[in-house]
Amino acid sequence: MKTPPYVKISELQQKYNLKNEEKIFLGTDGSITNLLEILFNDKVIVKTISQMTIEDTYYRTVILKIKNIPMIYATSKIPLKNIKNNELRENISKDLLSADIPIGKILKMHNLETRREIKNITYDSIDKNVQQYLETTKTELPQRTYNIIYKNNILMELTEIFNVGEHL
Repeated sequence: MKTPPYVKISELQQKYNLKNEEKIFLGTDGSITNLLEILFNDKVIVKTISQMTIEDTYYRTVILKIKNIPMIYATSKIPLKNIKNNELRENISKDLLSADIPIGKILKMHNLETRREIKNITYDSIDKNVQQYLETTKTELPQRTYNIIYKNNILMELTEIFNVGEHL
């Protein structure tokens, strides 16, 4: 993302009147799970919608909920070949496939030092499936796409669609 996040978020703020918390979610380079839990004073529950592995790349779609309220629709693409350590790759794969664990917590469980690199921040249309999963009538929501970098390789690409604003 060539434009700094604060510039892009400022542009979106002027057009869509974002709440401060929405701006923080869009621009953070830290754990979304941690922010949700702090903001809503409860544990994030992950509900997996779909998961599959195609040609050594793992794909997962989830809903992050707080107090049974769907807050975030998230998709992840994880090229497992970028995890060079075989044992680590197997353990992360097992965690992703066997449990509804937020990605931020998986990274923490394995003590991975990572960074997030935001690729895109937008306020864009969503399809009817996303509307249903997020239990909203809104047709546009704030969203972002970013990479999680580990040892100078893209470990994961995530896209998050936020429905937090109407619950603040």
